[in-house]
Amino acid sequence: MKCVITAILLFCSAALYSQQYWLPVTSPVSRSINKSVFIDTVFGWAAGDSGTIIHTSNSGLNWVKQASGISSFPIDDIFFLNQRLGWALANDFYYYGTVFLKTTNGGEIWQSTRYPDTTIVFNAIHFIDSLTGYISGYSGLIYKTTNGGSNWFNCFIDTAYCQYLYLFPKNKFYFLNENTGYVCGGQIDIQGMIWRTTNAGANWYTYCVSAEPLYDIKAFANGKVQSVGGDYEYGFSNVISFNNGLSWNYEFTGIIGRGFSISYRTPSELWVPLNFTAAFAVNTDSGGLGTNWMEIPINGTSKINSAVFVTPTFGWAFGGEGKIFKYNSAVIGISGQNEEIPDAFILEQNYPNPFNPGTVINYTLNRNGLVNAVIYDVSGREVHKLINSYQQAGFHSAQWNSGSLPSGIYFLTMEMQGLTKSIKMLLVK
Repeated sequence: MKCVITAILLFCSAALYSQQYWLPVTSPVSRSINKSVFIDTVFGWAAGDSGTIIHTSNSGLNWVKQASGISSFPIDDIFFLNQRLGWALANDFYYYGTVFLKTTNGGEIWQSTRYPDTTIVFNAIHFIDSLTGYISGYSGLIYKTTNGGSNWFNCFIDTAYCQYLYLFPKNKFYFLNENTGYVCGGQIDIQGMIWRTTNAGANWYTYCVSAEPLYDIKAFANGKVQSVGGDYEYGFSNVISFNNGLSWNYEFTGIIGRGFSISYRTPSELWVPLNFTAAFAVNTDSGGLGTNWMEIPINGTSKINSAVFVTPTFGWAFGGEGKIFKYNSAVIGISGQNEEIPDAFILEQNYPNPFNPGTVINYTLNRNGLVNAVIYDVSGREVHKLINSYQQAGFHSAQWNSGSLPSGIYFLTMEMQGLTKSIKMLLVK
């Protein structure tokens, strides 16, 4: 039986490659692209070596290079809060330290400032709203701003769980809401680690969770938190918590590569770029422990560093030599164990959140039925009827454009056959 299963998996892997799940598109650059961010299916940015920043404002039909003002060292991270407001970090740390880049017009103009302490190197940045943000990096310290980056103050990092390792490098932030956030990192050949806050960054608790560094992390409303990483020697690793990060499960997959980003196409189908190899690790069981990971090569590049799915049919990947790939929506899904009808009614947190003006809401129906989704303001007044239709069981995605509505908190309530789910959304203009 084991031989039969192995043969089937090998056949599936070869078939996937031949089906070309990722199609190359024209790139305006030839330098490696390492990070990417989309705020919706129209606007996206990616960044990498030699100050490279590229941008699309027409759903990837065209990509243009933006003038970052940097040419001799890389962009280490890039983050956009909405269509106009974004930040990036670059490092000339051997001589002058970290450069902060900020734009208020979608990257048409990037303004740069240097962090005054040239001994501290930052390579991870994340903003909750236009004023509140976080940075960290190789120094291991975590800083917070409450005035849009004009000033930064050092956050407290608890040492109880990993007493001697709490200042190891940090690679990526993810915030579930304004209070609960995570950052992953670690040191190669020593430890993979996660830091967690539940009070908006006032305190961070340290967890030693794996044998290899971690490079991306995401949290989900059902208590699941997932991080991926790896190293050159042992390969790709997967780390999961099912209780909001209080305890962690580590899994060594045996696949060559370093997991560099977490990219869910659907709630069950996960694509992880493997960095120094031109391939993805793919899982069709939500990346669950003990489930099967398949290695899927991608043609035309030396490595894949970043990937993002905004909807199940709108996905992008970026790699070496400036390569850009678009998910081939003509070939949807890969054969796996979770192609059955879902066993739960799930309403996911909208993305992005905070947002302006548009956001995406993904949800899963475990049966056919009438779906009703309404958006309310904080006073309980209905402001938009998003969905009122009969829909089939499976994964669905809806988009909401807030139009002329003012900044503030809004609530989406979704009802299906007597079951009700709600999420809180933050509009920032």
